[in-house]
Amino acid sequence: MGYHRRSLTRSLLTLAIAILLAVLVWLLTIFLHVQAENPLLVPRTADDMTWVRSLYGFGPAEDEQLASPSSVAVAPDGRVYVTDPIRARVMVFNSSGGFDSLLHTGAGGYLEGQFIRPEAVAVDQENGEVFIADSWAKKVIVFDAAGTFIREMQVDVQARGVWVDDSRVYVLDQGKIIIYTHNGDRLLDFGTRGVRPGQIDAYLGITTDEAGRIYIADAFNKRLQCFDGDGSLIWANPETPPAPDPSMEATMTSSETSGSVWDLPQDLCFDGAGRLIVVDAFRFELVVVDPSTGEALESYGGFGRYDGQFHYPTSVAYDELHDWFVVADTQNNRAQIVRIPGSKGSVLAPVRRVASSPWRYALLPGSLMLGAAVLAVVSYVKMKRWTGAAIEIDEEIEE
Repeated sequence: MGYHRRSLTRSLLTLAIAILLAVLVWLLTIFLHVQAENPLLVPRTADDMTWVRSLYGFGPAEDEQLASPSSVAVAPDGRVYVTDPIRARVMVFNSSGGFDSLLHTGAGGYLEGQFIRPEAVAVDQENGEVFIADSWAKKVIVFDAAGTFIREMQVDVQARGVWVDDSRVYVLDQGKIIIYTHNGDRLLDFGTRGVRPGQIDAYLGITTDEAGRIYIADAFNKRLQCFDGDGSLIWANPETPPAPDPSMEATMTSSETSGSVWDLPQDLCFDGAGRLIVVDAFRFELVVVDPSTGEALESYGGFGRYDGQFHYPTSVAYDELHDWFVVADTQNNRAQIVRIPGSKGSVLAPVRRVASSPWRYALLPGSLMLGAAVLAVVSYVKMKRWTGAAIEIDEEIEE
């Protein structure tokens, strides 16, 4: 009998400890959930767009912060490049949001490897080479993935936008697209500035798809355009830019007053589902677009200075590794990382999303709580068995 009593005591003690542990873990999980205003713990959601984090700089001093960042790009390993044109540099952050490095040339200049106003940035997804378009120096500077200067490409336009695919480099000025090899050999150019379909009045937003089609965020014409690889127009949406409304301020136009779904489409990229994602600076939104027609399907975001809101955003890039978007939130002096529904990505995207989400901080306490619950159930079952066995023995002894 003494053995069974000791076993019963141990079982009760184990059950009590398991229950206490479960309660403590439950309280810890509640604490994590109520910290909703803490960006390190819980993501924010607005209109189904989930905010992941914001990037402001590499230190608290003013000259260590971003100042009106104009362009963003993502490397194959998830590193984020953000142009800081006012200070003639590019900030690099790792995929966890920590500061990685700084691409700069001191005070800036026209010499080889130097830049004055890095307007746009793109990354070769094959080898991680970084292409920086300098609008004032009229060139594209190339760094390797480690941040070492490799070469530069002189261009005869103000290089305001740049995009890189597996074989070509695309440079965009307000009315012209120039296509180069990765080594800087000029292949072709097309485009004139104007409002007719096929003419361009843009300066930043350019991307391509796997078929080599070229997509332009034709900002000042308030439309999107798609060209084939030789520069022939495939579609323009809308075909004719809306007439300006003189009664409206430029920064306050809307689709209702302009007759267009766009106010100032600045940049665009493709997500993992093959959708075209456009950032509109004056609508403060990310807009999902059908790449076959240019039709806007849905939009996310809104004006503001809180996390998950935008103030004149100018650039967007997609990170397939983590299935999220990086946005140059220009007038908020930061870059934001957000997610929107339906972006899909690779097969492992859901796992990576959890691993990189602020919700990862709740995984450990959740796992502990589950383990405590299992332990409590097992202990209870054992206690019942031992108690039953002890009762049977007592009955036999009494008989």
